[in-house]
Amino acid sequence: MQYCGTEELLALHIEDGENLHSCIVTACQGSNVDSAVVISGLGMISSVTFGWFTGKEYLKKNYDGTMELISLSGDISFRREGMYPHLHGVFSSPDHQVIGGHIMEAIAMRNIELFLKPIYSQHFNRRDINAFEALVPERRS
Repeated sequence: MQYCGTEELLALHIEDGENLHSCIVTACQGSNVDSAVVISGLGMISSVTFGWFTGKEYLKKNYDGTMELISLSGDISFRREGMYPHLHGVFSSPDHQVIGGHIMEAIAMRNIELFLKPIYSQHFNRRDINAFEALVPERRS
């Protein structure tokens, strides 16, 4: 992975076989970014695992095979375990069938280009609210 961060943008080039979430965490930590918004992401993956939250747990479903990442959204925040990339994505198979959802894990194939907007005026935390882990933004002092 290669990345470059400034106050206005954190750009990542994620390489073949690398884990999307791990690369985001590494780049954010290396750029002293603890809260961010995903601006854009595109590229290819070799596998993705989606999760559907039932209110108690995530039901996971894995898809293996070459797919194109055609849309990515989300944020980078903190929760009990540390930095948390909360990502949702849309992927297209070679026959142009589309799948999408909450991304639990994705592995790059060849290349993923990702752009994050660091947020310095707020700190993004996560807390359990009504049995659901939700984003709780707080103004920095």
